[in-house]
Amino acid sequence: MASSYNPDSSTEASDVLYTALLSQRDLASRIPINYVTAPGINLTPACFSDRRYEDVAAQQCLSNLLSVGFHRIIVDLYWDQSRQTWSLCPVELSTDGNSTSPIRTGAYPSSLSTSSSSTSPSASLTLARVSGATAEGLGRRALHTSLINANEDVHLSADIHPRQTSEYSSESSQVVSMTSSALTISAQASGSSSVTSGGGLATVSQTTAAADPSETGHTIGPYQCSESIGIATLTNVLADYFQGTENDVNATFKYLEFNVHLAAPFGDPTGTASPSDPERLPSVGNYISDLINSTLSPYIYTPAALRSERADLNQSWFSSGVQNPPASEYLTTQPLSDGSGLYTLNGWPSTSVIMLQRALRIIVGLGSVDAQMQQYDFSADADSIFPTGYISNPIDATVSSNGMIASGCLYQPNNTMLSAVNSSWAVSSSLPNTTTSNTTSYAALSLSSCGISPIINTPLYSSLATENATVYREYISDTLWGWAEDEPSDSGTSEVTGSRHCAVSNMTNNGRWQVVDCTDENHFVCRRDDSPYVFSVSDDKNRYYQGDEACGDGSSFAVPRTALENHYMVDAIRDWASSKANNGDDDTQVFWLNLNDIDIMDCWVSGVNQTCPYQTGSRDMKRTVIIPTVAGVIVFLLAILTLTVKCAANRQNTRRRRRRGERGWDYEGVPS
Repeated sequence: MASSYNPDSSTEASDVLYTALLSQRDLASRIPINYVTAPGINLTPACFSDRRYEDVAAQQCLSNLLSVGFHRIIVDLYWDQSRQTWSLCPVELSTDGNSTSPIRTGAYPSSLSTSSSSTSPSASLTLARVSGATAEGLGRRALHTSLINANEDVHLSADIHPRQTSEYSSESSQVVSMTSSALTISAQASGSSSVTSGGGLATVSQTTAAADPSETGHTIGPYQCSESIGIATLTNVLADYFQGTENDVNATFKYLEFNVHLAAPFGDPTGTASPSDPERLPSVGNYISDLINSTLSPYIYTPAALRSERADLNQSWFSSGVQNPPASEYLTTQPLSDGSGLYTLNGWPSTSVIMLQRALRIIVGLGSVDAQMQQYDFSADADSIFPTGYISNPIDATVSSNGMIASGCLYQPNNTMLSAVNSSWAVSSSLPNTTTSNTTSYAALSLSSCGISPIINTPLYSSLATENATVYREYISDTLWGWAEDEPSDSGTSEVTGSRHCAVSNMTNNGRWQVVDCTDENHFVCRRDDSPYVFSVSDDKNRYYQGDEACGDGSSFAVPRTALENHYMVDAIRDWASSKANNGDDDTQVFWLNLNDIDIMDCWVSGVNQTCPYQTGSRDMKRTVIIPTVAGVIVFLLAILTLTVKCAANRQNTRRRRRRGERGWDYEGVPS
């Protein structure tokens, strides 16, 4: 069956952009996810601004947006009372065929064909540098319920805080009441799953049914809608995307946010829906979480998991089996009452734990909820879907027509305290409404540098992502906050001579990063060990290889891991350079960053002697690499499956009657 995830070939990134995106993702992998900016987009303007809601086009659009690199997907979801179903169409669809004008939902240009093509890196790869200790702690498994019950004094069995702040009040902090069940993740989604092994590497494949678009749809007022367009249209694409990228470097973490609406009445498609009828609201089997979990449950990081893991960090994010725990300077922790470990009221994990180690790929949350849908039973979704305000914190930012941030920036030049900056889950859709993509991209970069995730709420260049995916790919490229244009410049070549494998921040280009010779002599960027936003510059110049000895006590050779960290670093360098220039001491313009691809070209790592964590057969890594811990998950799951089969066989064997043969041999007879 053809894959629902089928992006257009124009969405594929160049070698340089691919490497830049990979290095930026890896640098942020240990930062708690609530502090990492992620470009977002609303599907309504990007996919449906022409008011055509049709399955094939919708799947193509979402595929393109995932492929180019959008991480936060915002969906307007409508409850159609007339058909008792969730739909992406804003209006009810009558079951009376005489009342509507049929349209064909499959009549699309050839570029929107559902034939399967892949732009993902090869998945036929080998496992790299995964120790037995690492693999032992892997797997999509539940944390024991006693993690909550044993620490009732923490009060985490009922409440979780959505964001990290220095204070909690009724206005600034929202608390949600949830059940105390621990994380349980279904090992089998709808469809079938299989495990195969070949060439010494286990691979896991999961088959999910692609959406089955209806042959005809309906024209109701200004809308053209197919009857089958709904939650499954999205989840089938996401499931195929996760399956296709689960063991290569295309693996990225996603956020799915639903704005919940009541569909407009069939007789008044442009009008306002009346309050919903409580008797006609969704019931068991038709809750949002029911439909999401039927396809995506193996990949979802849930509120139940967060609640359980916060209760005892020594058994979750900082357990012995976790190779790369979250950066502790971003977490506020307290000791458990028995002194056995730590807990956090408001911390979040990093992708190094939930994605690269546990192979979870997505968080699902609620955005806005219309007044007409307030009687919907949101408690039924509480263990799987985060409530409104938990994975987004709208910032009232003002952006000028040229893309500059006039107000709302979370960067505070004279305050580097994490609690004061408070960029947790910050988002803004305050991008200028312009047809000039460069202005929009610059505004998005400015928001990211202020610690705010930019959200697109208008079609770029007035184009749908199905018609002109290139402008959406260029937008992602323009919003990179670290590397300069066409950097890293040693990417995409099979041979690189000399020592051009080290990165610097170039102040003649606003601190953007570029590749230089590692034997050059420059000052080093340092960061204070206990604060993510306090940067300094080393007193002496030296070659890159001396970086570990360059910084003073309490600080280390560093590279920014988030856009906001980069903002603080650039300003710290400017202050240092200004003071030196005033004294006539130094006119340095480039500064070493703790980032290199010395070991394997295009595999950028932080650490002078750090080796590439990905497996490759040659120095030309290109895209045939694998996330080692995800491969570890595959091996772990294969081992579990093997043990399960053996145990099942043993249980069956104990029920068989043994008979004594003529020569004294035992043999197993057929059960009677």
